[in-house]
Amino acid sequence: MPIIGANGLLVLVPMAFFLESRAAAGQFDATFYSLQVVELLAGATNLVLMGLNMRDGIRLSGKAAPTTKVTLTSSETIATGTMAFHLTKPAGFQHQAGQWIRLTIAGTAAADSKTRSRILSIVSAPDEPQITVATRLSDSAFKRSLSTLPDGAELTVAGPSGTFTLHEDASRPAVFIAGGIGITPFMSMLRDVTATKTPHKITLFYSNRAPAAAPFLRELEELQKANSNIQLIATMTDLDAHDGWVGETSKIDQDMLRRHLRELDAPIYYCVGPAGMVTATQKMLSAAGVAEQDIRVESFTGY
Repeated sequence: MPIIGANGLLVLVPMAFFLESRAAAGQFDATFYSLQVVELLAGATNLVLMGLNMRDGIRLSGKAAPTTKVTLTSSETIATGTMAFHLTKPAGFQHQAGQWIRLTIAGTAAADSKTRSRILSIVSAPDEPQITVATRLSDSAFKRSLSTLPDGAELTVAGPSGTFTLHEDASRPAVFIAGGIGITPFMSMLRDVTATKTPHKITLFYSNRAPAAAPFLRELEELQKANSNIQLIATMTDLDAHDGWVGETSKIDQDMLRRHLRELDAPIYYCVGPAGMVTATQKMLSAAGVAEQDIRVESFTGY
């Protein structure tokens, strides 16, 4: 898009004014026709780039990915208002930790496509024998239907897709910042690095209202015990007196990061959560001096 904009502002618009003035003066010389060719080429370039952007947008949405039928084997409540769903893994299905699928409830009218499909991050690690996803429940038609499906129900999976995956250079530590259900892609990554004994040093900052509302909190505590490269900093921001929480209670900010990290500019940061949280985290990290290329984000909207 920046190239398209620059091409339009720096080439197409000035060229149009210049050619219009030459035409008004009746100066149809070699210069006029040469510049007209340049304008046509610039316009064609923009059309090609716009087509490529549309293609990439369709790919990112998962709508063009091949689909496969799967079966719901079981579902469970994993936190207040949050459920996990376990699906059969199709033959040949392979994903990278951190990727997502488009899940469609079978048997729903095609005209209702907006309510029958959702993009969901894969919770399970690549070596697990099933596909697990999790979502916070809401009043959306899709989630109401999904939460009431019986074991054995048929669904359709498109994907996997996405590039929100752990960097390869293990010499650079990773910092995961998750809000609520934003933990899902990180679960796949943390399970994977533990199973494969990947040497990445990972610090997870995980924000929830209360322990009961924190998906996978107990498993994260166990992963920290099993893998010395994982450090969990969980924070609860809306506690009741009976919660009995001992730990961080503030929002994730620069002060919290500085208390738990040796250097703020050394790691690569990954942030997933509600759009407002993700935007605020990006601004906070930039203000702390973290380079833009070291901040990788995914926003959950419409939930």
